Amino acid sequence: MVDGLAVVELVLVLVVVAALVPVALLVARRRWLSQKGWVFDCSVRRLEATPSSSWTLGVARFNGETVEWYRVFSWSLRPALTFTRGATQVVATRDATDGERPVLADQQRIAQLRGGGAAIEVAMVPASMTAFLSWLESAPPGFGYRA
Repeated sequence: MVDGLAVVELVLVLVVVAALVPVALLVARRRWLSQKGWVFDCSVRRLEATPSSSWTLGVARFNGETVEWYRVFSWSLRPALTFTRGATQVVATRDATDGERPVLADQQRIAQLRGGGAAIEVAMVPASMTAFLSWLESAPPGFGYRA
């Protein structure tokens, strides 16, 4: 015979497990991404015909000749955006405006990029921005200087 307290405990355990499983999967995904390259926080805003004020939180990683960008709150193991070194150009860099700072948290530098016919903005901490811009301007070993 099952008493009421045992049923409540079972339901409580199931609720806690159901709440922790998605968090554990997101942590496991982030660890999986970091095993295959350097991962850094990077928010993205798409600049199509009408600029949007919505920034999307994400992480990016260097992977050979590309930088792959993944949404933070996603189960997908495929990148949502990919920046190719030779096809991506930096249009401008700037500091975040007062209206953008609360949305971007500690991410203070913004770079506007153009590549593949699309224009986007990426925001990241200054150290990551320096690494990203250096990677874009450099060439891999064995290639000549890129003008």
